[in-house]
Amino acid sequence: MAETRLEGDSPGRFPGIARWRALSRSERIADVAAGLIIAALLVPQAMAYAGLAGLAPQMGLYSAVLPLLAYALFGSSRVVSMGPMALSALLVGSTLQQSGLAPELLAAAASTLALLVGGWLLLFYVLRLGRLIDFVSPAVMQGFTVASALMIVLSQLGDWLGFKGVRGNLIEQLLGVWQQLPALQIGSALSGVGALAVLMMVKRWLPSALLILKVPGAIAQLIGRCGPAILMVLAIAVMQGWSLPLAKVGSIPEGLPSLALPLLSWSAVSVLLLPALGIALVNYVSAVSVSEALAARSREATYPLRELWVLGVCNVLAALSRGFPVTSGLGRAAVSEAAGARTPLSSLFSALALIAVMMWLSDMFVDLPRAVLAAIVIQAAAGLMNFTSLIRCWRYSRADGCAWLAAFTGVLLFGVMPGLGVGVGLSLALLLARNSKPYIDEIGRLPEGGFRNPERFQVDIPAHLLMVRPNSDLNFANMGALERFVNSRLAQRSDVVHVVLVMSGVLYIDGAALEALERLDQRLQGQGITLWLAELRAPVRDQLSTTLFLSSHQSRTFFSAEAAWQYFAACSSPSCSLQE
Repeated sequence: MAETRLEGDSPGRFPGIARWRALSRSERIADVAAGLIIAALLVPQAMAYAGLAGLAPQMGLYSAVLPLLAYALFGSSRVVSMGPMALSALLVGSTLQQSGLAPELLAAAASTLALLVGGWLLLFYVLRLGRLIDFVSPAVMQGFTVASALMIVLSQLGDWLGFKGVRGNLIEQLLGVWQQLPALQIGSALSGVGALAVLMMVKRWLPSALLILKVPGAIAQLIGRCGPAILMVLAIAVMQGWSLPLAKVGSIPEGLPSLALPLLSWSAVSVLLLPALGIALVNYVSAVSVSEALAARSREATYPLRELWVLGVCNVLAALSRGFPVTSGLGRAAVSEAAGARTPLSSLFSALALIAVMMWLSDMFVDLPRAVLAAIVIQAAAGLMNFTSLIRCWRYSRADGCAWLAAFTGVLLFGVMPGLGVGVGLSLALLLARNSKPYIDEIGRLPEGGFRNPERFQVDIPAHLLMVRPNSDLNFANMGALERFVNSRLAQRSDVVHVVLVMSGVLYIDGAALEALERLDQRLQGQGITLWLAELRAPVRDQLSTTLFLSSHQSRTFFSAEAAWQYFAACSSPSCSLQE
């Protein structure tokens, strides 16, 4: 299991360099090889995901170089590979489509999004708000991811089958695809289907074939994960030999991009500000979940706060290099692990390989069919369609299942960002609803000692005593439930003259709950009933140490429920006092 480090922990100023120094020569060679393999995979992916975002292919390459260099220096995970990701690219494309900006401003808007995403992430780091991702429940993310994958596939059908692409929600895209079917180009469709078939064969059958040829299992599995790179090489080779009438990538500017801040008017920036927040959350969830999932396999430490600010810096650098928002995907990280990456410096060698491609090999991609890039995106999206997560969520918790369906339906009907908002809003509403109905039980003493609910166990309860145990923190949302519980029990037991709140399950009491406790105390006194406390936890005792409520209850506070029960078993008078 991965060890998650606390805020004060740090992997060091330059973790990759420190770990590199401790490597043997063979391990350093493995690190270099892993970086080169990731670069080979990242080139077609970056170009394909740029197309998914509605941007020029070179913007995908621009997005990757500086973030890879930054992560090599400051990152803490040996397998994370920064760059464009399918889900993030879909969010960017959806945001740009709905921004209302002129087409000539979309490239600058995409870079502005990267700058804003980086700004949000750095703000989260400064304010120590990394745990905001905890409010995006796994069920919401799963439903959101599956629906987004469906939208990704639909958005790529145009390039894949050779007709004009369609944008919009699920219904609009399905209608658009149906209307465009007569314009389907057989050559593009065959190349797209063939490209997807190659990807599937490389992934499913090539490793088995290599094993038959006595290739080591680890190498066979690694080659099987490099389908996009293999497909790109095959496609380029085929197009060099035959000039086929297919939609192609076209010329890509040679060399590295000049560094500059994107320039947009404030009105345009304000349109992108909130969508950038959503992209920042999704990208951070992706990066942290990837690093933690793979670190758990080798019992390595993870540093979520470190990853937060490094991801912010990576997105700022992507903006400076005229790219769009970046993060880490599970696919590339799994390939990096299988390739034997030892340190974050493997990203340095990926960046150097990308620079070489952009400087001297950009002419290779002129004849690359767009259908090939669409097939790469479709295969990546297909891997995200995990409908079994809905079945698992629904069987365990109807609330989680509803949150999954809300995010899924919201994305399909209202769009990617609104759908995420619907899912997060519903999950928060369900959380508040559950919090407003805490588990509260009346307890009595077992004959052999210990306290349990009388509805489940045979316990001893003195007629004049009511012991109530709230099993959650007390706040404005759930204090009413505690008051109603006490009132209902008192209505059933007219002989009660002492009420003991056993606070063993309470770690926090907010101001509204404290006022409600004071009102409950006064109301019970008016009925001739005394309110007592037991098992105050240290955080609550510290929190109440300066309040009149605790000072007035010092003589009415027991160290344990056992002490309270023993005392009232011996004293049934309404005037019992611990000082007697």
